[in-house]
Amino acid sequence: MKLERRRHSRFLPQENIFAAIGGEVVKVGIVKDISPNGMAIEYIAGENSVSNPTQVDIFLPGNGYYLYNLPCAIKYEIEVCVPHVRHKYQKILTSKRCGIEYGMLEERDMEQLKLFIRTHTKVIALRHQR
Repeated sequence: MKLERRRHSRFLPQENIFAAIGGEVVKVGIVKDISPNGMAIEYIAGENSVSNPTQVDIFLPGNGYYLYNLPCAIKYEIEVCVPHVRHKYQKILTSKRCGIEYGMLEERDMEQLKLFIRTHTKVIALRHQR
């Protein structure tokens, strides 16, 4: 297993939070952890691919929270084992995890992100994760 080294604490979502990477929604996945500096998401890999997307949207269905066009860069992307996917579907459904680091956020976006983390994440903070 790969050890993800992190410089900043990450917080676990209390509910399903989604992220869309790329201007044309190239990758959509569920947020696994988040911080004011970046996040990790898991998604099912498709055929669409952008070598270096530069923006991400974060949204929480049902309550209207939507933070869009945050500048970002993908720091890593790895395949992950999904235990509930049966072997015969493994080749069709490939799950990936990617780490995203935000670029320079405007003050308004940073405040919205911090508010979101305070109200929609668990108190548990991660420094390193396996």
